[in-house]
Amino acid sequence: MPGLQNWRAISLTVTVLLTANFAASAQDVLIRDAKVFDVTSGDVRTLDVLAEDGRFTKIEESIEAAPEGVKVIDADGKALLPGLIDVHTHWTGMNGATRASIAVDLLEAGVTTATDFHSSPEAFEDMRAYHAGIVSPHVFYAARMSVPYGHGTAWTDERVTKTVFSAREADAAVEDILAFKPDAIKVFADGWRYGSGANLSSINLDAFSAIVGVAHEAGLPVFSHTVTVEGGKQAARAGVDGIVHALQDRTADEELVELMTENGVYYSPTLTVYEPFEDEMAEMGPAKAAIVMRRQQFSRANMSAFLDAGVKVAMGTDQGIDNNPFGEADLREMELMVDFGLTPSEALTAATLHSAELLGLSDDRGSIEVGKRADFILVAGEPWKDISELRSLDRVFLDGREVVADAKLSVDQGAVMPDARPAGRMIDDFENDALTSTGACRGYDVDRNHPRSRLVRNTVERIEGGMALHVSADLTLKEDPFAFVVLPLSPAGFLPVDAARFDGVRLDVRGQGPIKMKIGGGPSEAESAFETTKNWKTVELPFEGFAGEPEAGPVDLAALHWLSIGRHDEPGTDFWFELDNVEFYKSAE
Repeated sequence: MPGLQNWRAISLTVTVLLTANFAASAQDVLIRDAKVFDVTSGDVRTLDVLAEDGRFTKIEESIEAAPEGVKVIDADGKALLPGLIDVHTHWTGMNGATRASIAVDLLEAGVTTATDFHSSPEAFEDMRAYHAGIVSPHVFYAARMSVPYGHGTAWTDERVTKTVFSAREADAAVEDILAFKPDAIKVFADGWRYGSGANLSSINLDAFSAIVGVAHEAGLPVFSHTVTVEGGKQAARAGVDGIVHALQDRTADEELVELMTENGVYYSPTLTVYEPFEDEMAEMGPAKAAIVMRRQQFSRANMSAFLDAGVKVAMGTDQGIDNNPFGEADLREMELMVDFGLTPSEALTAATLHSAELLGLSDDRGSIEVGKRADFILVAGEPWKDISELRSLDRVFLDGREVVADAKLSVDQGAVMPDARPAGRMIDDFENDALTSTGACRGYDVDRNHPRSRLVRNTVERIEGGMALHVSADLTLKEDPFAFVVLPLSPAGFLPVDAARFDGVRLDVRGQGPIKMKIGGGPSEAESAFETTKNWKTVELPFEGFAGEPEAGPVDLAALHWLSIGRHDEPGTDFWFELDNVEFYKSAE
């Protein structure tokens, strides 16, 4: 991993700063009589383990006297292992989940470090601050990159997934992303998603290599969404650090195996997201079910080939996607890795040391060694013999602090959502080419799945003076196409704002027919419609005039995240409008 030493130093400094609030209440702890699993060798020894100031300070056969103030726990022969590390997690709102609830689910499964493959880089700073105030695994933030019409682009905009085609575009895009201090780059390289067929664009080698080159120069590891053998070859040639899906379109050939071993590419097959279930197979019908089972056969064969060649396996789940449940996915992934050919000891090493190596964190965590971060778990069993005994997890320690006892969170969790900050009056006057008046990147929201409607937005000069936003949209040929420009009320809309003291939203607007404004807070959104003509006019939209879906509940004006402006219309049509001075207003003022 070229350049990762410099990156590790930066990452560790940031991690220490972000966990300062949590670590301040940490309790130094001495664990007596634990069966300590050495992930570097597979050996098991009964030892005493002392953690002070969040780090392992002594690991000995017997520590006679506990230092003053140290909490002493008799493990009574329980297994002591490093905390699990998941290198492929999507922190989504799946089934009503929040970042706080996901954190609990992961910790209760023994996961002490997890990636975030689902967030906008402009929100990383606010997310890091939020996680420092709750009980959470360490979060490792990856910025997403793809190609036009590629995987990862079918539901979001370039605030979340940057798209590039050429090497020059790739260089510039990664440089832009670096301003948000990501921990890694994830590239959606294959136009295949889960091996069912090639239906999206794939990246070319020039652009792929450029992404890896700039990222490695900055000290960032690069992960590849790749599910095909040819895609795996291209990822290895480009120099990625890890492939984070199973390769499953055909049997791996000698060339792929050699490329992966020669370039030190880690393999994280996310087996849980592909696991076939009887009820799902029945719903698919025999033809599609046969494709799924053939894909599984290739996946098994390829895992065997990689293991025989010495390719290092890391643990990732793709949890948060396709109802792949948080926390449970990690325990199931471990079982499936053993089912696919790893020994239980090898699976434990994959989920700890190898995952830490892939993230560039093995100097800091991933094994039970003096000087390393005291992220560890106690298990009532011997999972190096039977991997399912990981399910008998008893306690979890994060930076030396016990956070799970009797398999349940044992400390108070922080806020479900970040605290709302007072909303300012001005939302966007469009005097800045790129950012709203709230400091957020403007975005767009269009219909899901390719082909998608297209929305173009540019700031333009008004005859009256100052700048406005010109928006034009071409609606695609599908049922209910739509296009909206999005004005987040904080970077990526992560931090809510309290607009309850205002009566509504006011804006200057001109355009072509009916337009809607939507506002969103929590799980709910509401909308209000108005007419536009080619002449400028000022429109006031009182909050009481916004309506949403009754089952979703009312929008919380004290916790708004975004507003958007646009419309649904007939397939194949187009429209335009221009905006200025979008602001909250009070009727009495």
